[in-house]
Amino acid sequence: MKIRFLLKLAPLLLSSLMVPGCSEEENEENEEEQNEENAETADGGTSQVDAAVTGSTDGGSQEADALAPGAEGYLLVAELAEGKEAIHVFSLPGLEHTGELDDVKLANHLGALALQDGRVITADDKHQEIIAIEVSKEGKPSIVNRVKADLGSGATWGCGDAKLQYLAVSSGREDTDKQVANIVKLDDFSLTPFEVTLNKLGEATEELHPFIAGEPAQLLLSIGGEVQSYPLSSVLAGTATEPSASVVINTGSHGPVASHKTGAVYITTAPGTGFDGVTLNPFARVQIIPWDVDGLSTGRNARPRLSWDEQFIYGAIAQSTPAGAEKWAERAVDFHVADLTTGSAKRIPLTTGIVPKFQLSRRYAMFANITADQDQAILLDVDAASTTFQTVVGRIPLPRLLNGPRAGESTAGKEARSSAITPDGKWAFVSHGGEGKVSVIDTATRALVGTIELDSPLSGGGYLFALQPGTAPVDTCTR
Repeated sequence: MKIRFLLKLAPLLLSSLMVPGCSEEENEENEEEQNEENAETADGGTSQVDAAVTGSTDGGSQEADALAPGAEGYLLVAELAEGKEAIHVFSLPGLEHTGELDDVKLANHLGALALQDGRVITADDKHQEIIAIEVSKEGKPSIVNRVKADLGSGATWGCGDAKLQYLAVSSGREDTDKQVANIVKLDDFSLTPFEVTLNKLGEATEELHPFIAGEPAQLLLSIGGEVQSYPLSSVLAGTATEPSASVVINTGSHGPVASHKTGAVYITTAPGTGFDGVTLNPFARVQIIPWDVDGLSTGRNARPRLSWDEQFIYGAIAQSTPAGAEKWAERAVDFHVADLTTGSAKRIPLTTGIVPKFQLSRRYAMFANITADQDQAILLDVDAASTTFQTVVGRIPLPRLLNGPRAGESTAGKEARSSAITPDGKWAFVSHGGEGKVSVIDTATRALVGTIELDSPLSGGGYLFALQPGTAPVDTCTR
């Protein structure tokens, strides 16, 4: 692997390292996750919500030679291509390659969740295991916990309780209405499987969305137009046979959020509806936070994220018009804000084209974006104390994907991108699918400051995850 440094990071490392690289295919249902062409030096456009920014933010480039490797965390890069599966670790801020885990296929749809003790919880779809990865002080990754699980063709969704004592991970079995919620006790990694029957909606079923929330803890399962509640103690004891309660919600679920502060869970439902909110005490469907607001309609937030202050759910919504696979570049993408205090929503024009699974830090929402004319990273301020709150503060041009989508053509068979941002918002990363590269962004200067070059192509964009051990998560669902 090679690392090229630009701008402020240029003097930090002058040598190149060669290691095996990463490659992965994003497994998203939305066109938001497909890739498009990039403009190598095109200036980012502005929208009506772009904010002019002067001075610096809390993100910032620091002299890497003054900091120990891993002083600002680690970047995990997952290769998912068959026969090349691996997870590589790079230290921050210097981007030294400190180690790798071979023959591990990180569950891309499930994603990962970092615990305060430094472990990263995810699944290995290849070996049908839920695993905990730990990075040592020397930057060496190891699997410190693992347990066999019924994941089907791949783990789908995962959510934990407020104290992260337990995590529920759902299976992705194919061609069946039977799915499994795998309940993992995170201190000793003991596992309790709980099989459920999903509701059939015509000839199809939805993905199982599991939650653990409430006091005493309840296992909540969204099974397709319905949320069921089971006492977690009964599930763990093997005595739960029927739900203690259930409530009807809209269909079309794709994306969970657990707000332990408000005592509610939220499920993304079909376009034209919104987030269905279900409270725990009392157990009831309480509100729908709509998708279609501010004169903007179609689409839904299929990859929602809970803000660090637990006041909002954020996400990108790709509009569905004009229709047609070759029209991807003409479709607008909006930033959706769901206010959990008021139950209201707003929808802000963000860009056009394709926006894959976005990332959220304390300061920024970060979107990789492919348009007809360019590729870019978009930074949107989510710091409620900022004068530029909920506005775009940076558009950083990215080198175009060599095999990205082309305007007027279908995205089928084209390359994609993945992204990550550190919890403190200092460093952001965007992969170059098919090229084995990861661009490194200094959020203070809004500039590319380095490039990681791997020996494998990162087909499909790979999966990126930024880790800062000791950071307690607020969003207890995997991403």
